[in-house]
Formats: sequence, C-alpha cells, structure tokens
Amino acid sequence: MKTKSFFLILFFISISNSTYSQLKLTWKDIIDVYAKEVTFSERNPAKAIKGQGKSLKDIEEKTITITGYFLDLDPDGEWFMVSKNPFATCFFCGGAGPETVIELLKYKNVKNTFKTDDIVSVTGTLKMIAENEDDVGFLLYNAKVKHLN
Repeated sequence: MKTKSFFLILFFISISNSTYSQLKLTWKDIIDVYAKEVTFSERNPAKAIKGQGKSLKDIEEKTITITGYFLDLDPDGEWFMVSKNPFATCFFCGGAGPETVIELLKYKNVKNTFKTDDIVSVTGTLKMIAENEDDVGFLLYNAKVKHLN
C-alpha cells in the first residue's frame, strides 16, 4: 500500500513540474516561428514550412526564458524590450526584423536597475500579436528580468 501511495505522489509531482515548467528559447526559435507563422504562412501559404522546429502553438501563452539585450526605449520609463541585438543594430535601427525583439508588456524598471544593452535573462508569458501582416510582434507578459553580466 505504501508503494502505491509513493508512486501516486511521485506521479502528481512530475505532472505539476511539467505543467509549470518554462521553455528555454533561443532567438533562432523565435525567428523560426516568425518565418513559419508569418513570413511564409500568411503571405504565401504555399511556402509554409511544416514540421521543422517549434511552432507558434508550442510557445505561445507558455512561460519562456530568453537571453538578450535590454532596451530602454522611453525617457519616461514606460516602454522596454529585450532584443537579439544591441541597440545599435536592433530592429528600430535597421539591423534586423521585428522577430528579433520582444516587448516587455507593463514591465516596470524599478530604480532603473537595467540600462540599455545590459545582457539579461527574461522570463514571462509569450504572446504573438498580428495587427496585419506588416505589424507583427511578440509580447512578454509578467516579465521577470535578471542580469547576466
């Protein structure tokens, strides 16, 4: 009887750990999802990539962790992003596309802890937004940011 109880408890612990675990994503994962879900699927469905890497449903609304450069984009401290590239080569400066930045929605940089181009690890819930095919981006809700350098 004790053995059955032990395995039952172990089973529930393993399920709860997998349910609440987070995905560690790379920028390649984000770029691949963007290419599959936006670039090819919406603009040219005939060229949609199937079966390679992660899909949007694998990562959207999941808790993810990604490493990148912190971008402080607003002098009033209300708009922050994490980027694959430092500010000088980020999406806004023409060095990359919208798939290389993730907006930190409703994030507060308390006491200006993070500065532009700090290398950070960010954890939060990922969501892709698509207003139209030219206005697509990624948002991170409930973001927690920590320094890596």
